[in-house]
Amino acid sequence: MKLRFSISLKLLLLILPLVCMPIAIVGYSSIHASVERVNRLVRHEQMVEVRTSAQKINDVLYYCRLDLETICRLPVLEDYHIARSFRLDAEAEFNYENIINLFQDFIGRTTYYYQIRYLDRDGGELVRVGRDRDPIELDLPRNLELVGMAQDMGAEEIRMWDISYSQAREGYLIHYYKPYVCGWGEKAGVVVIDLDYQRIIEIIKNIHVGERGYAFLIDKSGRNIAHPYFKPYRYSLENYPDPSLRELVLEMMNGGADWRQYIFEGEEKVAAFSAVPATGWSLAVTVPSAELKKEAEAIRTRVVQVAAGAFVFALLGVSVLSYYLLRPVRNLVAATHQIAGGDLTHDIPVQSRDELGDLTHSFNRMVRNLSRIQHELVRSEKLISLGRLSAGVAHEIRNPLNAMKGAVVHMQRRRADDPLIQEYTQLVSEEIDRLNRFVTEFLYFAKQAQPVLMPTDINRLILSIQNLFGGHAREKGIHFKNQLADGLPLLKVDPQQIEQVLLNILINAVDAMPSGGRLTTSSSPFRSLDDKESEDRVRIIVEDTGIGIPAENLHSIFDPFFSTKDTGTGLGLPLSLGIIEAHGGVLQVQSKPGRGTAVIIELPMESNGKERRSGLEQEENPDR
Repeated sequence: MKLRFSISLKLLLLILPLVCMPIAIVGYSSIHASVERVNRLVRHEQMVEVRTSAQKINDVLYYCRLDLETICRLPVLEDYHIARSFRLDAEAEFNYENIINLFQDFIGRTTYYYQIRYLDRDGGELVRVGRDRDPIELDLPRNLELVGMAQDMGAEEIRMWDISYSQAREGYLIHYYKPYVCGWGEKAGVVVIDLDYQRIIEIIKNIHVGERGYAFLIDKSGRNIAHPYFKPYRYSLENYPDPSLRELVLEMMNGGADWRQYIFEGEEKVAAFSAVPATGWSLAVTVPSAELKKEAEAIRTRVVQVAAGAFVFALLGVSVLSYYLLRPVRNLVAATHQIAGGDLTHDIPVQSRDELGDLTHSFNRMVRNLSRIQHELVRSEKLISLGRLSAGVAHEIRNPLNAMKGAVVHMQRRRADDPLIQEYTQLVSEEIDRLNRFVTEFLYFAKQAQPVLMPTDINRLILSIQNLFGGHAREKGIHFKNQLADGLPLLKVDPQQIEQVLLNILINAVDAMPSGGRLTTSSSPFRSLDDKESEDRVRIIVEDTGIGIPAENLHSIFDPFFSTKDTGTGLGLPLSLGIIEAHGGVLQVQSKPGRGTAVIIELPMESNGKERRSGLEQEENPDR
């Protein structure tokens, strides 16, 4: 007994190894490489963070030095010094106000300046402008010390005093100072920028990498000047608790950027550092090594979870996939059973755009073709039966009609003075003529001649037929509108038969608009999107705005002798359909009651490009 595996089981046996084995292999490899990869990622994050923050601190200090140089070169200080030297009080007051405004402008440019001061040679504060309304007034000994150190400095030299804690500021300050040299080369005072160092400390405290990572800042002497847990100058080269930390600080003092491992308070850490060139400082961002191992362990756990989840997901995915893949197949199987039972009306909905969707679409097209062929076979059988009867029926009907016509004419001549006889014989004569036309159409329908193909300009043929209906259309208030494509090739058709088709269509359209309306005729090249192997065609659409065709009658309009008009024979559309099919074309009718009817004709197009239309004006005839 042979084992029978379902498609779902086959998919499961195929997809599970394809999904789970790569995940297991990649997971196994990633577990071993996780520590190195996490280290690389964290180091990169550290280096980006430390370089960004170091550059930010460097910009603050660099522009502080630049502003200090700019202030000392401004002529307003010279003017103020001269006015004070010669006791020109009014000018001194004016220049004092200018210096106040100048200092306020510099303070307003940055949040890192706490106050700017101008000291004389004796340490007295001539000008003091702070960010607060009441700036800090430092003690005179410190001012004297600043002035004393400035006397030993070069004219262009700028120095920075050690970090100091300010009770008034309730934070740390750094004093940047530069001697002011007057016009005759004398050191007339000192300009001091009190930098709000507390804000730089906040920058250091706000640097976080990982869960317990932090940053610290050292000066060019190796002293710790900013730390989230210690005050400035808490550690120096003489008292760092671990030799590895001291080695890190020495390497930071050399400038540049790098990574280094060290131990602090018994915990192994990894630090990335970068220099602050403006002052020779260096910034380090450190993270415990345990966090790196923790991340690696988290990756290991996630890999196991992903592998387990992939297995479960594969099971569910195969179940859902097999259901959706097999549902169209089941629908196709059910449809084949219905077709085998003779039902050609079943249409399977296309629910995807993949190969199964193409298969379903092709199956539906095959069923529609089978239905159309069956309908054509039935119609052909009817036509064959009509053809066999046409000659005898026409002979049997036309001979008596000719005799009746002769008798009516004879009676009209013999009783020409009798109005009653003339009235009734005229009615009989008209009915005999109508029956003769019906017999003629019937014979033409039953014995359709093969088309005599010749190159034909289809647009010109359409316009010539419209010219025939111009007067009749105007009387009924019908407006023609053309949308004929330029450059259509000459079609190899029978112009007389195609003219008969267009005449039948126009007659029906005009009759469907008793109160007037618009008749739109368009022509365009066309290729079926459903059938990629189909040939190029020309599509002609004749669309009216008439009363439309009821839905219950739409499927019968091509049946012989079916007509909704009192005077119709019911052979116009069947005859037109036969002509179009004899040309290898398609004739379709679409209609909505109350909105109008569209007749669509598709004719094969000759692909050679030698015979082309010379071009017709597609503008609407003003007489229509």
